[in-house]
Amino acid sequence: MVLEKVRSEILEVADLSMKYARDLNIPSAESFVIKKSLTNVEYSKGKTESRDGMVQGVGIRVADGKKVGFATCSGFAPESLKQSLENAYKIARNRPEDPRFESFVSDSIHGKEGVLDPDIPQLTSESQVEKLRVLVQECEIEDQRIVGMNLSAETEWGGYAVATTEGCMVSSMKTIHVGTAYIVAMAEGDRSTAFDFVVGRSVQDFAGVGTRAIESAFKHLGSKPLGDTLKVPTVWHPLSASYLLSTALSVGLNGGTVVEKQNPLGSKLDQQIATTALQLNDDGQIPTKASTDAVDAEGTTMHKTEIIKDGVLKSFLFDNFYGPAYGGKSTGNAHRNEPTEYESIPTIGPNKLIIVPGQKDLEQQLADCDKAIYIEGMPMGMGHSNMITGDFSVTATNAYLVEKGEIVHPVKPVSIAGNFFKSLMDIEQIGSDVIDLPFPLESTTLTIHNHTITG
Repeated sequence: MVLEKVRSEILEVADLSMKYARDLNIPSAESFVIKKSLTNVEYSKGKTESRDGMVQGVGIRVADGKKVGFATCSGFAPESLKQSLENAYKIARNRPEDPRFESFVSDSIHGKEGVLDPDIPQLTSESQVEKLRVLVQECEIEDQRIVGMNLSAETEWGGYAVATTEGCMVSSMKTIHVGTAYIVAMAEGDRSTAFDFVVGRSVQDFAGVGTRAIESAFKHLGSKPLGDTLKVPTVWHPLSASYLLSTALSVGLNGGTVVEKQNPLGSKLDQQIATTALQLNDDGQIPTKASTDAVDAEGTTMHKTEIIKDGVLKSFLFDNFYGPAYGGKSTGNAHRNEPTEYESIPTIGPNKLIIVPGQKDLEQQLADCDKAIYIEGMPMGMGHSNMITGDFSVTATNAYLVEKGEIVHPVKPVSIAGNFFKSLMDIEQIGSDVIDLPFPLESTTLTIHNHTITG
C-alpha cells in the first residue's frame, strides 16, 4: 500500500535524524518529517489546468539546556539531515535561554488514525479531470445569467512523523479529496456569487455541487437595498456562523496568548462566557474529519478537549511549550503552517471545534423571527476585526430580509457590526443541522441578537 510505504519512509528518516543527533553529541533534538502529495485541477473560462506537487522535508529543533534552535532541509538526503542538525545546534547555542522551555515530547502514544482511502493516491491529474467533468456538465448550462465560474478538484495524501531524543517516535497519515464550484451570476445589473463544495477523507462524489452553487447564486439575484439601520436578530447559515466564530475563538482559545497575557479571555477560565445552551468541544479524533490526526505536529496524541460547557469556559488549547508554562500540559493542539509545514515551528490552533447541535433547524429558527436578517456565504472583512476587544464590522454580500418567519427577498450588501465575545452570550438559538465544513470551527445554524445591520 502506497500510504504504508510513505509511513515507513518518514519514520525511517525520523529515526535516522535522531541517530545523527546522538552521533553529533547533540543534547536534545526533535525531528519533524513530512511527505505529502498535492494535486489540483481547475476549470475556468473553458480551460483546464492541473498542478501536481510533492512536499518533502524535515524541520529540526535542537535544545541546549533552555536554548532552542531551528533549521530545515528539503528532501531526505543524509548529508542535509546532518547539516540541519548542526545548524540548529549552532543557532541554539547562540540564543538566549527561555526559562519556560521544558523539553520535547517524550511519549510515543498514538491516537486514532482518521479514515484512510487507498484509492485517493491513485487519483492522477487525468482521473481528476474526469471527476471535474461532473461539475462542468452541471455548470455549463445555457443560461445567460451565469457569467463566470471556477471549478476545482483537489487531493492531498501522505503524512508526517515526529521523533525526539527523549524517546518519541510517532506518525500520522491523511487522505483528503475536495470538489468545489464557485459561480458568478448577473441579471439586470445585479451581480451575485456563490460556492458549494464536498470534502472528505475518502473519494468524494461531486454530483450536485455545481447545481447547488448555481441555485444559490440565482437565489440572490434581484436583491433590494435594505435602506435602513436595524437592530434585529441575525440568523447565520452553518457556513457563515462557522466563519464568524472561527475568527474569534481561534484567537480567544489560544493558550499561548494566555501565558503571554495577550488574550481577552485569559482571565475567564471557569466563568460564563456564552449562553448556557452552548457546548463546544475540540476534537481531533473524529475519523471522517479532515482535521483528524493520530498525533499533533509535536508528537502529542490528539484527543477530545471540553472547551465550553453550559456556557462556561473550561479549557484553553496548548502545545508542548505553553502547556507546561501555564502549569498544565499540551492538549495536542500543535500545528505547523501549510503548505510547507517542515519550514515552520509549531503554533497553537484548534483541531476541530464542534458546537453540539441544538433542537431547531433553519426553517424553525426563521419561523421564530418577526423580523431578521438571514446570512449565507462568507462575510467580507472578518480578518480586519479587533481580536483584542472583539469588535467587528463585516459586509454580508449574501443576505436576506426575513419577516414573519419567511424570507421576503435578498438584500444588497449589508454591514453587520457587533462584538465577537458578546455574541457568544447573545446566541438565542443553536440549530440541529450539522454539515461538514473546512473551518477550524464547525457550527450549526445560529440565531444571534444585538447585531447592528446597516444597508
